[in-house]
Amino acid sequence: MIPVACKQIEVYLFRRRGRRVEFLLLRRSATRTLALVWQPVTGGIEKGEAAYVAAAREVREETSLTPIRWWALQKLTAFYQPSSDAIHVVPVFVAEVAWTDPVHLSHEHDRYAFVSAATAAKRVLWETQREALKAVQSEILRGGASSRGADARDVTARIAAAAKPAMPARTAASKSAARRRRAHPPKPLNGRSK
Repeated sequence: MIPVACKQIEVYLFRRRGRRVEFLLLRRSATRTLALVWQPVTGGIEKGEAAYVAAAREVREETSLTPIRWWALQKLTAFYQPSSDAIHVVPVFVAEVAWTDPVHLSHEHDRYAFVSAATAAKRVLWETQREALKAVQSEILRGGASSRGADARDVTARIAAAAKPAMPARTAASKSAARRRRAHPPKPLNGRSK
């Protein structure tokens, strides 16, 4: 029997100004696997960690952003990984950030860009990511059949409640890395940071 694993999360961050919506994509650093590939926020779920807590942690670690609202998509990503001979199921989250919030990347990524959904769909590698972008639009941005659909998927309060006690004290190394990121922020690829 092929095992099923749930060890990762994926988060689609967006910002909006009026009717304009832009999605944040991150480009993987040249030293990582799948080097220079554009992607949403992705990451692993730590032992004993809820998927939504992992999503908030990964967003904070990879972008330093604090979203103003969160949703869990109804659509999950699933894929077969030959190296582990396992089927991986990935919970997909969506979060809105303020239009003016600055992005500070971790060492995992070397560039970022806020782009339209159509441009994001062209840049990402996987078909499941293009499908997730469509799901964000239908389930959250357009509210599905009604705005109640998006409201039913809202996990903002759950993430806020879980984040307060779960926030570990920052180590001297993490504080130093954060100072370096603020002192030398990467340039956005599209030439705009706001």
